[in-house]
Amino acid sequence: MLAAAAAACLLAAACGNSGAPTSWDDNPADYKGEPNVGQPERNFRDGCEEAGVDDLDAGVQQNLADVCECGFDEIRDALSFEEFKELDDDLRSDINTDLTEEVESIMRQCILEESGL
Repeated sequence: MLAAAAAACLLAAACGNSGAPTSWDDNPADYKGEPNVGQPERNFRDGCEEAGVDDLDAGVQQNLADVCECGFDEIRDALSFEEFKELDDDLRSDINTDLTEEVESIMRQCILEESGL
């Protein structure tokens, strides 16, 4: 369940109307009251929230925006943009591709921290 939500988040990360981003901060725009948020972050957080609505329990869903923001921030700190894109490309080729243990751990930790579990 968590892996599916994280996979959907990553799969959404490179999509967008402005072309595929080449860095974390490409195509900045205002997002939910925050100025200059890069396309990868906007797409990740949107995809994460969409995936989480169906795949996570109600307690997590109440804090989903915070979980998704935490997930992106932690993944950005842990992976280079190239590693992030590679995982995204792998998921585009095969949605059943296993996420790295590191990414699964990041998302799990964000769920626990942001949902007060």
